[in-house]
Amino acid sequence: MLATVNLFAGLAWNPGIRGILVVAVGVAVLCGSVYILLATNVGARLGMLLAFAGLFGWLTILTFFWWLSPPAIGPRGNNATWKPVEIYVNDGSSPARTQVLESLVSPSDLPTAAEIQAQHPELATEYPNGFVLSDLAANNPEIIAEFLPKESLNGWRLTPSSSAGEAQAAADTALINAQLFTTNSEYKKLNTWEFGGKPRRVDECENSDAFCRARFRVERLVTFWDHPKHYAVVQVQPVVPQETKPGEAPPLPKVDQSQPVYSVVLVRDLGDVRLIPFLYFVISLSLFIIFAWTLHNREKVLNRNKELAEAAAKGA
Repeated sequence: MLATVNLFAGLAWNPGIRGILVVAVGVAVLCGSVYILLATNVGARLGMLLAFAGLFGWLTILTFFWWLSPPAIGPRGNNATWKPVEIYVNDGSSPARTQVLESLVSPSDLPTAAEIQAQHPELATEYPNGFVLSDLAANNPEIIAEFLPKESLNGWRLTPSSSAGEAQAAADTALINAQLFTTNSEYKKLNTWEFGGKPRRVDECENSDAFCRARFRVERLVTFWDHPKHYAVVQVQPVVPQETKPGEAPPLPKVDQSQPVYSVVLVRDLGDVRLIPFLYFVISLSLFIIFAWTLHNREKVLNRNKELAEAAAKGA
């Protein structure tokens, strides 16, 4: 019996009534005090109309700013994410289901780190633990252009490793959910590629062309529909199992060259981050128009009755 009492005594009972009461009291004090002031000056019914018109007018302005810049912790839709569509094994056993993947350079045709380092020995100091092409894309784009000209990529772009974190995280989840690997330590991430998506300013305009840059920003801003599909491919390859010795750091992963390269194909879901703020804006604006229109009609009726009363008084 004592054990049962101790068990129930340890359970926390916090149904959130405190937060509900705080919100209710705040609404009653702020909105209620405004309504009481209006009701004591213009009457209960007119005071209610004025209070609601002012409330939804202010909410219209607030939700409009939410629509322009969705709040971080307020009402907002789903953020843009990478969605996996295919995991392609680069061993030639079967064709890729995603058509654009056929134009991607095969991993076997890419220059190796040893070939690049042979012509640029200074990279050994900058990358003492080795590198892949995506590592060079950010800090050494001229080396990438030397070994992989833009014309040979068939429209694909090499994504720097520093910018590929979101796509790589989505690829990790896809590989583990597909039960190809149990943990992300069983493979090494190689290169990340992108294809399609909205046009980029670096591809459309030169840095010195101010008019082109301004036109590009306006066209990008007013594009609401017909977004071209944006693909990303994260390539990984299994590593050689290595034993971690007690008291030492884990060894650097070594790619197992006998294993094929896995290409995780992702497509960009643009999300609907502004949808919920837009709906709040439409609701607030509609209610503001209703209450403002009601006040306008009330004013018209009041003026007409006043004119009729004055005309009757003159006739009398």
